[in-house]
Amino acid sequence: MTIKKKLDDYRFNLRRKQSWKYTAILAFFFLGFLSLLTSKFYIHTDDRLYHTKTFEPISTAGTGNITLEERVYYPTAHALDMVVKIDQGEDENLSFSAMEKANPNVKLPVKVVYEDEGYYVVRVNNLSPHWEALAFDLYQEEEENETVNVEDMTSHYSTDTAEKEDSQSFLTTLYSDQTKTKQGKGKSLQQKQDYSLLVNQLEKKTVKKKMQNYEKAIALEAKQKRQIQQEMNELQRDMKYQVDEEKADTESKIALKKETIQSSDESIQLYEDEQKSLQEKLKMLNEKEQDLVMK
Repeated sequence: MTIKKKLDDYRFNLRRKQSWKYTAILAFFFLGFLSLLTSKFYIHTDDRLYHTKTFEPISTAGTGNITLEERVYYPTAHALDMVVKIDQGEDENLSFSAMEKANPNVKLPVKVVYEDEGYYVVRVNNLSPHWEALAFDLYQEEEENETVNVEDMTSHYSTDTAEKEDSQSFLTTLYSDQTKTKQGKGKSLQQKQDYSLLVNQLEKKTVKKKMQNYEKAIALEAKQKRQIQQEMNELQRDMKYQVDEEKADTESKIALKKETIQSSDESIQLYEDEQKSLQEKLKMLNEKEQDLVMK
C-alpha cells in the first residue's frame, strides 16, 4: 500500500470519527428538546391550591372581620365542618355557597348546624372522596326597599302586592386544600351540645390569647417606662452643672418624658382593666362548659 493510499484512508477515517461525534451531539440536543416538549404528558404537575389559615382574621369592607377558627373533614360522611366567627353587628343575614375543584359545576349543599353570638358552624355536604380543594363563599343578604310600580296604582291590583327583592353582597372566600385539612372520625358532630362545647372551647382559646397579648403589652409599656425614667433621672443630675439657659431646655425635656410616663401608666391601667374583663369572661366560659358537660 502506497503512502498516498494510507494518507487518504487516514483522512477518511478521521472525517468519519468527527462526523460521528457531531451526529451524537445533535442527537443529544434533539432528544432533550423532544423530552421538554412531551414532559407534560408523563410528568405530574400540581396546581397551587390556596388554604385559608385558621385564627387569622380577614377584614371585609364595612362588615368587620371574618375568622376561620376550625375546619374538619369527615370522609365517611363526605362532609366538611367549619367554624366561622363573624365580628359584626346583629342580624347579619348571612348566606353561604361552596364549590369543589373535582366538580366545579356542581353547587354543594351547605347547612348552618349551629349559631351563637357570631359563631357559625357550617357543614358542606356531598363532597367527592377526592375533592382536592374547596372554595367557600360568604355573602351578606341585603333587603332592598319595597318598590311600587306607578302603573299598578290605576290597576285593580292593590299596592300591598309590591314585590320585595333581596340582593347579596359578597364578603370573602375561604379556601381549603384537602391534603392540609384535618380529618375527623365518624360522621361529624351530631348534637347541639357538641357544637356548643366546640364553640365554647374556641372562644376560651381566643380569650386566653387576648390575655397573653395584653400581658405582653403591659410588660412592653413597663419596660419603656423604666427606660424613660432612667433618662429623666440622668437629665435631672445633669442640671446641677448647667447654666440657666441650659436648665430651661433640660426642664422642657424632662416635662416631655413625664408626659410619656403618664401615658404609659394610662395604657397599663387600660390593659389591666381589659385583662380583668377577660378573666371574668373566661370564668363564665368555664362555668358554661361545666353546665354543658353536666347535661
